[in-house]
Amino acid sequence: MSSIPIFNRYARDYDNWYVKHTDTAESEVKAVSMLIPRGLGIEVGVGSGFFAGRLGIPIGLEPALAMAELARDRGVDVMVGVGESMPLRDSSFDYAVIIVTICFLDDPRKTLAETLRILKPGGKLITCIVPRNSEYGKYYVELGRRGHRFYSVAHFYTVGEVKDVLESLGFSVSDKAVAVLSRGVGDYYEDPQVVTLEEAERFGFACIEAVRK
Repeated sequence: MSSIPIFNRYARDYDNWYVKHTDTAESEVKAVSMLIPRGLGIEVGVGSGFFAGRLGIPIGLEPALAMAELARDRGVDVMVGVGESMPLRDSSFDYAVIIVTICFLDDPRKTLAETLRILKPGGKLITCIVPRNSEYGKYYVELGRRGHRFYSVAHFYTVGEVKDVLESLGFSVSDKAVAVLSRGVGDYYEDPQVVTLEEAERFGFACIEAVRK
């Protein structure tokens, strides 16, 4: 089942999560900020533009029109389209960011392959996920089983699974990740930590760094 109709219908509800969980959201923003390089960047699956707006990422790609409008209100230049077939030129970006979007994609591998295509050689991809086996991952999986409007259409992955796909596509993946939310489910601020990929599995939010060779 595609998640696009759900995000169109409940765009403001999704965006309100950041208002209700300000400390958690701030932790996540800081984690991503540690990996953002200089140059022209894009957020794939920009959603409401919360991260792009905070991090100064100028361009976003988003399939849900209602979410795209929220991102535009935050000053992001949003193109409407899907990650599996991006309306973008080859080798046109210095970096790309995918934040808690992989779990909602119809075809994550194809989206990551498209991201590889639009990055310049040496360009960086930052993929942030909720690891499936973390306390947060288990919590969201259970909410999905109970019919949660967003998580019922989500499929969560481990850090290892994302690493394997990235490497199979030709990315060079860092052996370190930046992660937060080590204390389980709740709204709290935590400074990001640089950890091994294996250690990142236990955090509620983990950012994996990869480079196009």
